[in-house]
Amino acid sequence: MVLFLDLNSFFASVEQQLRPELRGRPVGIIPNDCDTTCCIAASYEAKHFGIKTGCGVRDARLRCPGIALVLSRPDEYITMHHKVLEAVDTVYPVDAVYSIDEMAFRLTGPDRNVDRGRELAMKMKSAIRSHCGEFMRCSIGIAPNRLLAKSASNMMKPDGLVVIERSELPQRLYPMDLTDFPGISDGIRNRLHRVGIHTTEQLCRATKATMRRAWGGVVGEVWYHWLQGDEPHIAATKRRNCGHQHVLAPELRGAEQARAVGIRLLHKAAARMRHEGFWCTKLTLKIKPPDAPSWVAYVNLEPCQDTIRLLWHLGELWKIQPYPFVFAVSVTLGGLTKSDQMEEPLFELDRKRTRLAHTMDRINQKHGHASIYYGSMHEGRDSAPRRIPFSTIPDLGLADTGGMGAFKTTDGSTRIADQRA
Repeated sequence: MVLFLDLNSFFASVEQQLRPELRGRPVGIIPNDCDTTCCIAASYEAKHFGIKTGCGVRDARLRCPGIALVLSRPDEYITMHHKVLEAVDTVYPVDAVYSIDEMAFRLTGPDRNVDRGRELAMKMKSAIRSHCGEFMRCSIGIAPNRLLAKSASNMMKPDGLVVIERSELPQRLYPMDLTDFPGISDGIRNRLHRVGIHTTEQLCRATKATMRRAWGGVVGEVWYHWLQGDEPHIAATKRRNCGHQHVLAPELRGAEQARAVGIRLLHKAAARMRHEGFWCTKLTLKIKPPDAPSWVAYVNLEPCQDTIRLLWHLGELWKIQPYPFVFAVSVTLGGLTKSDQMEEPLFELDRKRTRLAHTMDRINQKHGHASIYYGSMHEGRDSAPRRIPFSTIPDLGLADTGGMGAFKTTDGSTRIADQRA
């Protein structure tokens, strides 16, 4: 049995817990203080007005004129996440953390008993309230596997507790819409429709062959076993890239100001890459102008952890980007390889620069992000604040901080650049 815990409206709930004046009010969490951004989270009072994640600020104000739009404070959410982990650990050991507001517990031995599972769930809710505050609510699902437990946690919100027993399968699932299952997007639903699956009952009765056809491969067979209550083995996925993107505030949309933000994003991505023990072999820059198609270019690299070399290549890419005004910037480090699979750089200068990058990381981890940084980041050091990825919770102390390469652009042209920087 798996117990899946989902913290309800997490970012908004943290703000309501820390700021009593927001309690009982519709709250939307926004990344930037401008009308062109959107809500990245909403309190249940705001959801009552139809305001959801991704709702634009203008639309949110139209739907609910009294909504409190609050700037995101990622450090507070990360701190609360760790407080929640401390609280539930007093009840039962965490098996896996899937995001900042989701975690799972694998119940074993006598704890697999349904009544015992309910007892543990209620103790977790109580521990979170005591350790983190009364506004930190969660919904819990208990089921034979992770997919069904997560689905059960979504059935009753906020502050719900739903148990799905194996003996109830698959009939217990029939009332659900296809898109109620985590992982079935509108696109997957359309693919299911193409193979004749329009309801959850039809999904549960489908053969392995039909499921493989719908998903286009072995993932469909995994879903077949999940719906039967089994826990199929899933091979670990390989990390392929590490990056950051940022929608710019209006005063930062000139090309030069946007370039400073791009430098900041690269610092964050490079520090995170080193922290997770990777080297990159590709740097990609994506530019989204206000009213035109996105522009993308990349350069292939020798394995690199050196921020100085990455900054040089980012500068070369920026020289060929065509837009005077920029709405959003994305910097991605790709082709990641684990450090234990790498050899030391051949040249002493490269080794020195790599050691310098790690030393700067340690200083920023100890004294706070951007305590020390390269001069090219100066204009953008306060831009692109910390963001929380879906599947990674950053440490509070972590700084957000030879050969030929080819630049490939969206118009199909290719430019060659000397990689010696």
